[in-house]
Amino acid sequence: MRLLAIFPHPDDEIGVSGTLAKHVLRGDAAKIIWLTRGELASQFGDMPAAQVAQIREGHGRDVAAILGAEYEFFDFADAGLTGGREEALQIARAIAAWKPDVVFTWNPQDVHPDHRAAYWATLSALKFCRIPKLVGEAHRKPIRLFHYNRGDIPRPSVYIDIAEEGQAAAERVFGLYHDFYKWDTSLETFRANRARLGAEAQVKYAERFQAETPLAHRYLSE
Repeated sequence: MRLLAIFPHPDDEIGVSGTLAKHVLRGDAAKIIWLTRGELASQFGDMPAAQVAQIREGHGRDVAAILGAEYEFFDFADAGLTGGREEALQIARAIAAWKPDVVFTWNPQDVHPDHRAAYWATLSALKFCRIPKLVGEAHRKPIRLFHYNRGDIPRPSVYIDIAEEGQAAAERVFGLYHDFYKWDTSLETFRANRARLGAEAQVKYAERFQAETPLAHRYLSE
């Protein structure tokens, strides 16, 4: 399998980090695309945007190394995503070139405009990637789209068993950001949340997403 995660900013990928790591460890391929470098993050105060971008790109590079994933940064502006055609076309060309089986992104109703825009641009890209006149060599095989869970969206929940090895990698990713940003949420709380999702799925640790249609059994980590 080939798994592609598409997010606006470095640290958005924490929620899928265990899934990506688990699949890489079993021999699958994973890639993360960040649409921006998150250069407007308020945690950096008055630091110049170019310097913030450099730091956050470094975070992305480190996360990809932890997960064993490929990665790429697009050049869209932080807080400037629209979910429109330009973003969708660039994502579509990346999809056509990389040929994923599964794509993960934010949900369509998150409070952050960039998060919502990433979903809509990705949704459009899944159509555009099938059109040769837009992307060159099209990718027409089925691709499943999963987004972060949101309780008020009436779509099926998808639990992915990330096992202890996926959770260990997810904790390293969380720890990287936690230590840098001095987040209030502790590692123990992070672990407990994953264990709670695991209990709901009758496994030790899990991550939860939503899909527009029920998940085909072959896409679950075994």
